[in-house]
Amino acid sequence: MLSSRAASTATRVACNRAPVGADGKCLGARCRRPSGAAQRINAFEPTLEVSIREFEARIRAQAQDLPGAAAVLVIKGNVRPLMLFGFQSMTDIRPITQETVFQLASLSKSFAATAIALAVNDGHLQWGAPLVKHLPELNWSDARRAKKLRLFHLAYQSSGLMPHAYTNLVEDVVSYNNILNRFHEVPFVCDPGACYSYQNVVFSLLGDVLMQATGMPYAQFVEQRLFAPLAMQTASVGRAPSRIDHWASAHVLREDRWVVVPRNQRYYKVAPAAGVNASIADMRQWLLAHLDLIVGFPRAPIAQLQSRYIANEPADSHYPKDDRISKVGYGLGWRVFAFSGLDGFTHHGGYVRGMRSEMIFHRASKSGLVFLTNSEPAALNRLSLAFAEWLSGPQNAETLAWGDGIKQAPSSAPFGDL
Repeated sequence: MLSSRAASTATRVACNRAPVGADGKCLGARCRRPSGAAQRINAFEPTLEVSIREFEARIRAQAQDLPGAAAVLVIKGNVRPLMLFGFQSMTDIRPITQETVFQLASLSKSFAATAIALAVNDGHLQWGAPLVKHLPELNWSDARRAKKLRLFHLAYQSSGLMPHAYTNLVEDVVSYNNILNRFHEVPFVCDPGACYSYQNVVFSLLGDVLMQATGMPYAQFVEQRLFAPLAMQTASVGRAPSRIDHWASAHVLREDRWVVVPRNQRYYKVAPAAGVNASIADMRQWLLAHLDLIVGFPRAPIAQLQSRYIANEPADSHYPKDDRISKVGYGLGWRVFAFSGLDGFTHHGGYVRGMRSEMIFHRASKSGLVFLTNSEPAALNRLSLAFAEWLSGPQNAETLAWGDGIKQAPSSAPFGDL
């Protein structure tokens, strides 16, 4: 068993909607230090502080048997110290640092949806625009249903196409363009918007639409409009060059020991769905932005991403059978659900061979968690559900006082007048 190695690297400062640098300090003129004890990490009511530390112990327990991991926890707008565990690689025992880069896999979908939301906010796109308007060259198995496809159907996983269409070809040595040329073979199982249908290749058409509308390649748009404003200094899209000593190696479990394997780079061909790489310092920024605690992009489009637009079963979101989990669905690039009657939880995980990622947050309470690992532990999303359980627990409810939660847009007309 590996011993856990926690390191505190976050500076205890409060930011008035200002970017945070890689060292945890506020950037820019809008920064302010705490005006009183209420802003400091140890300033919570003692009972709540004990409860927070108990949950942090749960995080450490999750990480202790893994090759390496990194986590960040935010409670009521208060950034707890970064938690760093183990090694980037078991072959040379380089320690995990706040700049160690992990593959985010499907958590990348949140970046693609946010990028589209910015393009809509800029006036380059409309969520309700027909997909055939932007990508008329694609051939579909059902032309009538294809004409009903809108941009938002791709983002909230309701294209109507057979689930996971051609994800198997992503794993094979088949180029992205050659996969698109076979779309005419993929059957529709329902009308667009009528059923939940999780996709990787189809979701990645968002990147093609973004380039068609803005003239910027998807990776360039994300780097300029998301990474740079949020000071995500080690984040990248695809096989972008990065210092080799910053990369976490992928590990799989073989005969009760973790073994280094080559990183799976095949999913970079569907970058909007699974192609972002980031460190825990980067993901701290991503979490704070979605909690509306730092500036970086307009507030209104971000709130829209976190609404529920299509309902699905808990099993469709890889959640266990649990009566406390309800209102499960998909937003724009995010899974959403309620726990123990508390609505407004936003979540996504990611997996490629040897890498796992989890991010969950509750915007109304300004609280969230990100957990990254260079391994593939089973049922890692149970940690996210444990966060939801902790946050919604009666022992924390009165102290955190989150109010009524996030209001959900009606699924029948999610984007108003289109």
